[in-house]
Amino acid sequence: MSIPIFSYYSSPLNGLLKILVILLFAIGTWYFYKATQRFGGNIQKIARFLTVGGIFGCLAALFRFLGDYNVQDKWVESLGGILFALVSLFVAYLVYRNLTEINKAFGLTEDK
Repeated sequence: MSIPIFSYYSSPLNGLLKILVILLFAIGTWYFYKATQRFGGNIQKIARFLTVGGIFGCLAALFRFLGDYNVQDKWVESLGGILFALVSLFVAYLVYRNLTEINKAFGLTEDK
């Protein structure tokens, strides 16, 4: 027995939540883009990659929504998700590397 409001096929929440995800990715991507304009150096480099990752996240979310209407678009969702994950992994590496440099430069703490 399922509650109709939570039914994947008949609930309006399905489409609305997918649209919300697209909007959230778009807003986050806009902030990352604005950071590339505001900051320079390593912060700008990180913000650029976050912007690219946000674009891939937007595409993945968009094609997840479109895949409900055209099943042939489902593969783009997977590709966008993989690209988003790869860019996120690279950003995590950049942040780790640069925060380690900042930590050492200011002598805040020793590496654990």
